[in-house]
Amino acid sequence: MLAKRILTAVVGIPLALLAVHLGGWWLCGVVAAVALAGMVEFYRLTAARGQRGHLWLGWPLGLAVIVLPHLRPTPSASLGIELPALILGLLALLVWAVYLFPRDRGDRVLATIVGVGYVAHLSSYLVRLRLLAGPLVSVGRSDMTFSFGEAALAGVLVICWGMDTAGYAVGKVLGRHRLCPNLSPGKSVEGAVGALLAAFLLGLALAGPLHLSLNQGAGLGLLIGVVGQSGDLFESLLKRRAGVKDSGALLPGHGGVLDRVDSLLLAAPAAFFYLRLSLGL
Repeated sequence: MLAKRILTAVVGIPLALLAVHLGGWWLCGVVAAVALAGMVEFYRLTAARGQRGHLWLGWPLGLAVIVLPHLRPTPSASLGIELPALILGLLALLVWAVYLFPRDRGDRVLATIVGVGYVAHLSSYLVRLRLLAGPLVSVGRSDMTFSFGEAALAGVLVICWGMDTAGYAVGKVLGRHRLCPNLSPGKSVEGAVGALLAAFLLGLALAGPLHLSLNQGAGLGLLIGVVGQSGDLFESLLKRRAGVKDSGALLPGHGGVLDRVDSLLLAAPAAFFYLRLSLGL
């Protein structure tokens, strides 16, 4: 199991960082592919409770939610493009539900909407982070510079990856007290503390490159540490309700796509708004 986890990370992390560096449609494509695969897993989880979402409508809406931010001139622009598209999509769901009622129950419509919001909309903040405009970022004494958005997104990924790795390692070695045994029997209080500490330290380390004060960097790390682990527990709740161990089997050693990005789904929007507020972007 551990060897598979390491192999998946060795292959996946460089590809993810390459997509972050390329940005643009390359990043949109990768985020969209991950989100669409995650929506399949989400609808499979809800289907286990008799609430199968409409994939044929959830996918187009999810794709629109991810791509539309890239089409806007700046991430801080109004929702003039996104809002009409979302309203039209919701109206289409409403018409579908009314037309087919009672053959198509309303809970299927609700599952479709939640899938778009939870997986696709939260994933879109990866694109929004990459679009953040701020001061150029240099690393160490190197002459290499990166756009603020590229550095911000890479930093959030590094904090999430470091947090997950530390939580897993500390939990394996020191884990004695169960954190939420009814949701995730494998998670321990010690692992959660280790993950939070790792996020805190990584936030401090990234403060300088991201033009944050040490307090702001620590706040970013703690924020990601708390909301990221909350996202992990929320996905565990979905799996427990569906009676499955993993959301899928696409990633060897990690389970499904949602198992890998569950913490990132909440961390990305939290970091996006935190950075905008902290730096006035």
